[in-house]
Amino acid sequence: MVSDSKRRIEVAAAGLLARHGYHGFGLKKLSEAAGLPYGSIYHHFPGGKEEIAVAAITETGVLVGHMISQAPGDVFATAATVFDSMAAKLAASDWTDGCPVGTPALDGGSDVEVVRTACVIAFDAMARGFARLLTDMGLPAGEAHDLATTVVAAYEGATILARVRRSDEPLRTVSAAMARLIRVSLAEAAAS
Repeated sequence: MVSDSKRRIEVAAAGLLARHGYHGFGLKKLSEAAGLPYGSIYHHFPGGKEEIAVAAITETGVLVGHMISQAPGDVFATAATVFDSMAAKLAASDWTDGCPVGTPALDGGSDVEVVRTACVIAFDAMARGFARLLTDMGLPAGEAHDLATTVVAAYEGATILARVRRSDEPLRTVSAAMARLIRVSLAEAAAS
């Protein structure tokens, strides 16, 4: 079982990674954000910044992937919720808080092998969540995987555009396009 302090550190790290990326967050900021003494950070994460980033990124991806795959309803509502949630998060943060996986992946996280690997694991977990919903709706596994990867990639790209444009329009546009693509893919699979 993860201690409350360790979980607070992971949650605070995910928030800082979403805002500042991997190179932009430091342990002093993390200590303040988690509301814990600086020494507590190393107590729970003796590997320091890399270990914390890996834990926060991996946990985010696994959690989101699980939430997607377990979501009640259909893939359309789930995908719309994911896009809408990011739009709300960006607007509430004055367009500064992006994705805790995508932001560090872009901000030098890929320069650090363990962080890059954590980003891969997180993105794959999110795609598996969508793929499970798509296979449950009748899409063959290979096509479900490809379409799920497309949805995750489109979400990350739309998040970047929304953040730099300071507008939710890219997320709304891409969300609608993904719904159309999913609908067409399901119809083609049903017809074959």
